[in-house]
Amino acid sequence: MSASLRDRIAGTALLVVALVWIALVYQTIEPSQGTEAGPRAFPLFFGVVLAGLSLLLLLQSLRPAVPEPERGFDAVVPGELTAVAATVGGLVVYAFLLEPIGFIPSTVLIVVALMAFVLRIRSLLLIAGMAIGLSLGSYIVFAKLLGTYLAPGTLITIYF
Repeated sequence: MSASLRDRIAGTALLVVALVWIALVYQTIEPSQGTEAGPRAFPLFFGVVLAGLSLLLLLQSLRPAVPEPERGFDAVVPGELTAVAATVGGLVVYAFLLEPIGFIPSTVLIVVALMAFVLRIRSLLLIAGMAIGLSLGSYIVFAKLLGTYLAPGTLITIYF
């Protein structure tokens, strides 16, 4: 399958998802009552951005491109499938860890594991900085600034 055909399929699928998303936002979320940005603003914004990016992908797939050599399944780099499987497995483990140990410890554990074993990064300072920075940064943005509920944990409870 050529890259332009793949981009057309992906662009069309993403455009359909975006249009369905926008329609569902209009049908399910009530408009704001006198405020500029109500509960409908951010979901609608994300749907419009997705629709715009998918249209951009579709338009780019229509222009003539330099032919590229076909790359079959056997030409995949040996570590790619392992890395993809490990990342998906890490996300599944992360989902199961959220309830018992909470958002912050499970995020730190998964980021450390994925960086060390999947990305094979060996810098302890980089791993610690990413794990702690990503978990605390996400906590501050989502829990404190946006007021979103994040799992506190049943075995390990961390409140700030």
